[in-house]
Amino acid sequence: MIDSLTLHLSTVTAAAPVAGAEGGEAGGSAIFMLLMFGLLALFIFATWRRSRKMREDVRKANEGAVVGAEVVTAGGIVGRVVSRDDEHQRITLEFSHGDRMDFLLQAVQQVVEPAPGQRPETDVTEADQPDIDPTAPDSTDPR
Repeated sequence: MIDSLTLHLSTVTAAAPVAGAEGGEAGGSAIFMLLMFGLLALFIFATWRRSRKMREDVRKANEGAVVGAEVVTAGGIVGRVVSRDDEHQRITLEFSHGDRMDFLLQAVQQVVEPAPGQRPETDVTEADQPDIDPTAPDSTDPR
């Protein structure tokens, strides 16, 4: 009796149709695979672009961390660069109360105020602005 039951189960499972064996479903799985590879490629491209932009920002911050510049470290510490050692990749920051501390050059996250003489040409300072009295009456015609 057990042998006949085993024989019956093996014939039933052999006769069962296999999922996906029909011709219409093969095209759907190919489209799904192309969609998955497309999404993977899009994800890789977006990650590559973001990392390239971050490397460029770090490079600009490291180049701007010259003696006299005010910088912010990755830990949020603000200080003025008093010395820079490119050989050992270190800078010394001085804080508002006069204390000094050494940091790795890679810790510089942002240049808040460039060193004197290092300002970009496009910046407009207060000395370049004409003297305008904000309390003077407006002489423009509203028509």
